[in-house]
Amino acid sequence: MISKKEYQEYFFKKIESAARDSEVLSAYLDKQFKRLDELTGTISQAKFWIVFPEVLGIDAKLTLLEELIRFEDFSTEELIRIVETDYRTYFKELCGYDLKTKTKPSLIFNVR
Repeated sequence: MISKKEYQEYFFKKIESAARDSEVLSAYLDKQFKRLDELTGTISQAKFWIVFPEVLGIDAKLTLLEELIRFEDFSTEELIRIVETDYRTYFKELCGYDLKTKTKPSLIFNVR
């Protein structure tokens, strides 16, 4: 992804192609992108350490939603609940750590 527009379009296309309640998912994406816009608009040297973990959190939510959307066992509301619960550990698991393992000191594991 080289632009904000491409990033957003990617996730909207994924939910549009899923056999799901796209209104609920579109509203969820809109909320995440609105917050992402707010955060990126405030990034400065002084605020970077405060803002960046939340930016990572939004990226984890979007990516986790995109991965889970294909599982038909969950309703749309359940998917969003799972995403909102599990996004903080997404990168940890993606990097091969289990939830009990202590991670290396990295920004990627400091998700809010």
